[in-house]
Amino acid sequence: AVVSTQSTGNADHRLLMMMIFLKVADISNEARPMDVSEPWVECLLQEFFMQSDAEKLEGLPVAPFMDRDTVTKPSAQVGFIQYVLIPLYESLARLFPEIREPILAPVNRAFEYYSDMGRKQKELDTPTELKEEEKLERKISNNESESSTSQVSTGSKE
Repeated sequence: AVVSTQSTGNADHRLLMMMIFLKVADISNEARPMDVSEPWVECLLQEFFMQSDAEKLEGLPVAPFMDRDTVTKPSAQVGFIQYVLIPLYESLARLFPEIREPILAPVNRAFEYYSDMGRKQKELDTPTELKEEEKLERKISNNESESSTSQVSTGSKE
């Protein structure tokens, strides 16, 4: 149901609404099931990365969301969903409440999916130096434990 303050008879209003619906449809990938949407995300990111690589070779500025050196799939999707999709879809759902569940629920699930992916990726992407430092600390700790154990066992034999 269109909000009663909107004039559906106004040609400018109808044109604006058609443009909004066209944009919503154009960027609706995250409202689709994950097994359908995620492969398209991969394709889009590869397209962005190829473009930014070409721009770098030409010495041109690169859009931050297209730079393979700084962008990850989770960071790209979380930002896009949080700052573009959710505000647009929530605004549209205020005008047409019946689309709230079919559009916003899957987008919110996608947001959680990519947020979780980003958290897991950060856990795995611990800098190598830190990982090496942790290994060294474990080795020192294990050597100290072995040393203590051997001293105790040596002491008991004497």
